[in-house]
Amino acid sequence: MLCGTRTTIAITIGIFGALALAVPARAADAPKSLHYLNGHFEPANLAVPANAPFTVQVSNQDGAVIEFESFELHRERVVRPGETITVYIPALAPGDYDFFDDFHHDAPKGVIVAK
Repeated sequence: MLCGTRTTIAITIGIFGALALAVPARAADAPKSLHYLNGHFEPANLAVPANAPFTVQVSNQDGAVIEFESFELHRERVVRPGETITVYIPALAPGDYDFFDDFHHDAPKGVIVAK
């Protein structure tokens, strides 16, 4: 019976090891970064690969609370001064997706471009 348990564990480890090798790490998997400073987002245009999920790290380097919001992406997150948040975004069809600071409507909008 002990031999059967060891075999099961070895097979399980082998399967998970093979799965880990089957999914290579890609540079596109690295989080994208947005910084909010002096009343606007940098970069204002963020290019991402289409049809692949990704994450965006939003860093508020300004002195006021902001809200990263996008109607098209169905996302809104409050970001306090000095804070960095991670926004998970599913695979997007090719196109442009606006985002803005909902607490400061005079701040310029940004766009995520999926291509």
